[in-house]
Amino acid sequence: MRRQGCSPNPHSFTFLFAACTNRRSPIQGQMFHVHFIKWGFEFDIYTLTALVDMYAKMGLLPFARKLFDEMERKDVPTWNSLIAGYAKNGNVEEAFKLFSVMPSRNVISWTAMISGYSQNGKYTNALAVYKEMDKDRGVKPNEVTIASVLPACANLGALEVGREIEAYARANGYFKNMFVCNAVLEMYTKCGRIDRTMQLFHELGRRRNLCSWNTMIMGLAVHGKGDEALKLFNQMLGEGNAPDDVTFVGAILACTHGGMVAKGWELLNLMEQRFSIAPKWGGVARLRKLMKSSQITKAAGYSFIEEGGDIHKFIVEDKSHPKSNEIYGLLDLVMTRLKFDVSTIDFDFDFDSIVE
Repeated sequence: MRRQGCSPNPHSFTFLFAACTNRRSPIQGQMFHVHFIKWGFEFDIYTLTALVDMYAKMGLLPFARKLFDEMERKDVPTWNSLIAGYAKNGNVEEAFKLFSVMPSRNVISWTAMISGYSQNGKYTNALAVYKEMDKDRGVKPNEVTIASVLPACANLGALEVGREIEAYARANGYFKNMFVCNAVLEMYTKCGRIDRTMQLFHELGRRRNLCSWNTMIMGLAVHGKGDEALKLFNQMLGEGNAPDDVTFVGAILACTHGGMVAKGWELLNLMEQRFSIAPKWGGVARLRKLMKSSQITKAAGYSFIEEGGDIHKFIVEDKSHPKSNEIYGLLDLVMTRLKFDVSTIDFDFDFDSIVE
């Protein structure tokens, strides 16, 4: 372009910054940034937004923030670029600070925040933002929003919320998107509704992809249905679908739960010899040995229970719940009664009085 005597315009740099982002080339991006300033385009809001987006997506957040703060005028995409950058790089606190002071928001703003919380394991926050989004009548969740919030439902065990989201996705035609379908599959699996997972899996038919098969096989294995998991694994191969390491983890897990040692070794050999997939869990064994020798303990396990629209978190040996004494009292009573004949047990307890 320059050799032919053509001068660039702001739009030229917009495409250049996007190209640098796609190629993950920060040095070239900074070089074009210098030329962008030399040509006097540093006041074009659209190109500046593309530049903020480039730095944010490549993890160069100090550069992105400096540009953002120096911009006299910002539009919603400018805010979204920096929020998404912070969220993607794990700084969801800073992302939420920006999100909270945005003059106006669109579906991308809400989705960036939900996705950021969900991907960083802050599932309760993700669900809280989604519920707040529902109050914004000018914004409706899209396919990406749905695929981002469902993992939060899955990990919190928020089955009722997940069902509502599935109904919304179906009503709006989002079930054409396999990311949404697979997220629903995972949600039902992690919420313990493996029967519903199987129904949906069969409903998908030929649309099923590798993620769908893996979710179903792993779900059956985790729920103690080893024979069904292996049957599905064989069906997957029979239909010409290539497995990956996750598929084999699910199948071998089914063998371990079912005590099928010989079958497990057979799968391990199949994994290496036929599909040339190297086992990746050797490092896990070494890590466990290292943790033991270093006297490092695992983080305390925890679970979530949804009751009456509220989500309660329970941590192993934790007593911070406001009704902790009543809960442990109830558990002691249950354990005492379990020592007697099952036919004599009367579980007539008012659970609502504990969780309220």
